[in-house]
Amino acid sequence: MGEVVPILRTHLFRGIAVGLVVASLSFIVVHLTKGDTALEIAIARYNIDITNESLVEQIRVEEKLDQSLLIQYGRWIGHTFTFDFGHSLVSNEKVTNLLWYHFRYTLILSATAMLISLVIALPLGIVCGMHPGSVLDNISGLMSSALVAVPHFITGVLLILVFAIQLQWFPVAGFFTPSHLLLPAVTLGIGLAAFSNRVIATAIVNVRSAAFYQFARMKGLTESRVLLHHGIKNASIPVITYIGLQTAHLLDGVLVVETLFAWPGIGKLILDSILARDIPVIQGASLFIGLVYVFINATVDLICIALDPCRNTTETSQWE
Repeated sequence: MGEVVPILRTHLFRGIAVGLVVASLSFIVVHLTKGDTALEIAIARYNIDITNESLVEQIRVEEKLDQSLLIQYGRWIGHTFTFDFGHSLVSNEKVTNLLWYHFRYTLILSATAMLISLVIALPLGIVCGMHPGSVLDNISGLMSSALVAVPHFITGVLLILVFAIQLQWFPVAGFFTPSHLLLPAVTLGIGLAAFSNRVIATAIVNVRSAAFYQFARMKGLTESRVLLHHGIKNASIPVITYIGLQTAHLLDGVLVVETLFAWPGIGKLILDSILARDIPVIQGASLFIGLVYVFINATVDLICIALDPCRNTTETSQWE
């Protein structure tokens, strides 16, 4: 328990700092964007045909967009630390409700993509780590390099062309049935697996060359027994750390994939809000994603402590 408290304290302060920085940057970026915010909101709310100057000015006053940027910034920072992100300027719905609704879909998509990547990467990485330099290891490395270089939207378009249009096995886009989930999840999962399998293979190679592993083999224990009882646990620490980074990376990758497949996650919400100049939603979503990053990092640290408490206690004392 002693090593957990410093970790939690570190991440608590980090969360506060990230919240302040992200809140400030999102405010600056939104207000540096060219265009009339009140006009964009009026068009999004009432359609361009009935939007006029008086309506735009009415929205400007109602939403307090006529106040100075310093006052608007102070109000936004005050709301940030009370988790009151206000309401959408377009739909008038509470931002927290919008974030929760759309984040659920992102969570489902991310979890499915991570599961797909692990199903591919874990066995492949372990086999390649057990036989480094083999034909399978070389082919795996080549394919991983190629897949890493391919953007998500290229992979997604290819999957749509083959499995949705040519074979018609899956719907092109939407979120109405479980079948709508597979193509976007595979699009993300393939990219994640390309990274993960090489990290897993490297971790296995490093563990197999460690002194404790070699000593266990000299005692007469079989390769499979040493790997299962000692190797996997020690190799899992860098792998879990990397998976944590990948999970955070998913929050960036989903924006392209969710837009491509019309998946109603938080990435698509951000894009739609940017197009509509919906400032509270943009700022709230940016801050929310920043805090999720901190939460994922804290969770990964705690898992690593559970796997290797002595190692992480030493690291924690070095941080302090």
